Amino acid sequence: MDHHVASLKTIPKVNLSGSVASVKGLLIACSGMRSFLSVGSRCRITRRDGMHHVGDVLCEVVGFDDEYALLMPFSSLEGIGPGAKVELVESDAAIRPTHAWLGRVVDAFGNPIDGKGPLPVGGMPIPIRNTPPPAQLRERVRDKVDLGVRSMNTFLTCCRGQRMGIFAGSGVGKSILMSMLAKYSQATVNVIGLIGERGREVQEFIQDDLGEEGLA
Repeated sequence: MDHHVASLKTIPKVNLSGSVASVKGLLIACSGMRSFLSVGSRCRITRRDGMHHVGDVLCEVVGFDDEYALLMPFSSLEGIGPGAKVELVESDAAIRPTHAWLGRVVDAFGNPIDGKGPLPVGGMPIPIRNTPPPAQLRERVRDKVDLGVRSMNTFLTCCRGQRMGIFAGSGVGKSILMSMLAKYSQATVNVIGLIGERGREVQEFIQDDLGEEGLA
């Protein structure tokens, strides 16, 4: 019941909408709600194929030009033209994770892509672009962390709050090492981002390298 209540709280109190004034390359000019938008706001544009509605295009406000708000899309602009409806989705880009997200695979917007059904919405919004804490408020590097890999515990000791980079050529075992850290390290929760990964390697990493133990 709690996640249903949290979902209702995310519904905007007022629906704001405008329209597409022009499209130049990947830049979309929107009119009608300039005073309600700011850089970083998310909008949804209704895409049409002829007179039929065939889905929406999610965009982000990147600037302003006179009375127009300038948007950049996250997907193809096919079906977008002058007069297309533009709706404000949220003024601040954020996600609302819960413990039910553990073991799930999501895209860059927090949408599930593993075919296991929808994800519950948490009550606390977490900004996608968060401001890092000031230097004087950051915690110091503390106790040693068991990485679950003996060679790393011996030659590359890591502590809580410490950063570590793994750099190597292709095919030498970076993904295998990352999956070992996910399975055997002392960390309670692991967040793994596959950024720029080849499309055919994603399923291989999730199913073969991580497996059910790593996803848990």
